[in-house]
Amino acid sequence: MKVKAVDIGYGNVKMCHAKPDGELFCTHFPSIAKAHTGLDRGAGVMTKRDLVEVNSGESIYLVGRDSVDTLSARDDRISHLQNNYIDTPQYLALYRGALSYMVDDKIDFLVSGLPVNLWSDDKSRLRELLIGDHKYPDGKTIRVEDAWVIPQPIGGFVDFFLNSNDDRDIDDIISLTLDVGYYTLDWLTCRGLRMQDERSGSSAGGMSLILEKLTQLIAADRKSRFSDVGMVDAGIQKGFKTRIQGIEYSFSHLIPKTEDHIMAATQAVVKSVGSLDDIDVVLLVGDGAKFYKSIFEKVLNREIIVPEDSIYSNVKGFCLAGQKKAKAMRS
Repeated sequence: MKVKAVDIGYGNVKMCHAKPDGELFCTHFPSIAKAHTGLDRGAGVMTKRDLVEVNSGESIYLVGRDSVDTLSARDDRISHLQNNYIDTPQYLALYRGALSYMVDDKIDFLVSGLPVNLWSDDKSRLRELLIGDHKYPDGKTIRVEDAWVIPQPIGGFVDFFLNSNDDRDIDDIISLTLDVGYYTLDWLTCRGLRMQDERSGSSAGGMSLILEKLTQLIAADRKSRFSDVGMVDAGIQKGFKTRIQGIEYSFSHLIPKTEDHIMAATQAVVKSVGSLDDIDVVLLVGDGAKFYKSIFEKVLNREIIVPEDSIYSNVKGFCLAGQKKAKAMRS
């Protein structure tokens, strides 16, 4: 069976599948879906952009690795942050873009996820969206035979446990997984793979809040208008450096001023989870994991594990869990 995984986040779309040798391969592109105007201003002179044309609703959208280049200065990357994200045409466009990047025209079993607070109500509806025939403007069709939707942070825990040297029985481990996404901070308390609903939840505490705060701080620091969230997002990955109006600018000195936002999100976790005395392991995954680590350790007073390539932790876990479930389905 061809098992693949997709994590359609508010900030990035992550994809994962196993190569022929069994090693997991992951990649991603920005969660930007721009309606296609039909114009190609490059006219064959400029280098072709890494984009895919997809159908969604009555429109054709451009999605892919170079999708940032489709935005104008007036576009707001924060505008799509809403709880009904899976009902938007942009979500379907991003999903179909992910399918196209995974090349195969038929996927037997696809695994995806939802934030903890949306999972119970929306998992069945999302599964129906994921399965079936997905048609593209160039005439090709990609078929997804079956799909499984799980709470997003479970992926991070599965990825960590199956790739660690921990010899304990997974059913005996009580874990707290913190997932810092673009829009939400999700936390999931589990005994093994059984979720403890009362100690799990979501809040609006993802990287988008930090990016908005930093753009305001940069504008004040430079005493000049500045609102490009995308530049700040890219700058964080480059060591808190960007280039504004052609001049190098470092904003590392502004990072401590964002701590109040992270602290507020952390308090929501503490209130929900309660005492951490029975928690065996605390994991921190997601796009903003490394950014949040030091403050979480300070507030929770616990060692926190950030897996390598934490941006892919959830989608790798989706794929690994999907492989195990597919194997069980065949036996």
